[in-house]
Amino acid sequence: MKKWVILALFPLFSYGITIDGAVKKALENNLEIRQERINLKKAKIQLKEDKNLFMPEFFLNFSFTSQKDTPYTKIPAGVLPFPLSFKQTEKDFKYFDVGINYPIFTGFSRIEKLNISRLDIDATKYMLSEKENQIISITKKAYLDVLMAKSLVDVYKKQLTAVEKHLERVKEFFKEGLVARIEILQTKVKLSQIKRDLRKAEGEYRVAVERLKNVLNTQEDLSVEPVNFTIPDNISLKNLIEEAYKNRAIIKAVEIKSDETRRYEKIERSSFLPKLFAQAKYFYTDQYPYLDPKENYALTIGLSWKFQGIKPYYASLKLKQDYMKVRLQLLQLKNDIRLQVKAAYERFLTAKENLKLAEDSLSEAEEYYRMTVEQFNNQLATTTDVLDAESMLTAARKGKEISYYQLIKAFVDLEEAVGGSIR
Repeated sequence: MKKWVILALFPLFSYGITIDGAVKKALENNLEIRQERINLKKAKIQLKEDKNLFMPEFFLNFSFTSQKDTPYTKIPAGVLPFPLSFKQTEKDFKYFDVGINYPIFTGFSRIEKLNISRLDIDATKYMLSEKENQIISITKKAYLDVLMAKSLVDVYKKQLTAVEKHLERVKEFFKEGLVARIEILQTKVKLSQIKRDLRKAEGEYRVAVERLKNVLNTQEDLSVEPVNFTIPDNISLKNLIEEAYKNRAIIKAVEIKSDETRRYEKIERSSFLPKLFAQAKYFYTDQYPYLDPKENYALTIGLSWKFQGIKPYYASLKLKQDYMKVRLQLLQLKNDIRLQVKAAYERFLTAKENLKLAEDSLSEAEEYYRMTVEQFNNQLATTTDVLDAESMLTAARKGKEISYYQLIKAFVDLEEAVGGSIR
């Protein structure tokens, strides 16, 4: 496949960071990515929590009871030859038990909950990957904005140098009586305008640097180095859409969410199934004075079966509707991604054509400026002609720089839409 390389070259600054270094720093420090990593940690903790659903439940109870009066059981004479009275319980007594409960069967709800937690980890990983893809694109474009802003500063500096040089020529011609003083004033006015434009461009450059620092979540002084992008010459829209469907992590995350909804539906339906449990415990009480022994061990196996009407059935029907909704959301997501790829592809083609036009325009503006300066030196053109030609040259330089970086940014947008590098 044919490829063409775009290379930006201009002076480096005090401390340089490459575009790959900026991406690496963003992936480490960006606050949005760090939030997604926290979500992943939470999902992993949730899995550990759900694994404990298969562990026995430990319990320990202690109570002390003090009654106002000691309860007695009294049997009057007649039943027996004599009346009988005996203590029913102690006035003050203690109760203590310790043991474990274990749910033997819960209608498969524990298994499904564990599966949901595992799926949630996978979905969260895909969402982290999607966020990283987005931040990589934002970082690259912020980096390119800094380069573009710096290149525009250089354009205005070149214009300033050219007009200052022209001012010196005009002053020499004025001394020789070849031009009027108004041409000196005209050039000085142009210089003031260029200085204002330069200050504005420098301010926009500083703002672009701050935007990049914000994406990287750093307060360090940053300066950027030239970029070297290799862009494939022939890019197929059909292949891009297919790659997007294959690469975009958000599609996989939504597919997992639909699977989770199915499993929640199974949990609701399991409410109709009986629950089987076991309990083992040790207990002690001195409540009954004639009870012996006062401590004992007990093993219990029980069956519980309860549900309210057919509420679980309707709950499962709601979840089935949620599943259908998620599947529709997935279809809409794929349509949106297809549109995103197509839009990015069209912007890329437009930017590619705009760069070619801008390069042609710059070449013509350079030749026109050269000829106008030559004519001015031969007294065949005025200062107005030179300044107009120089303004057109500056506009052409700006147009070329902007078109150049817009092309790279359009390619970055295309890679973001596809979900990875384009080769």
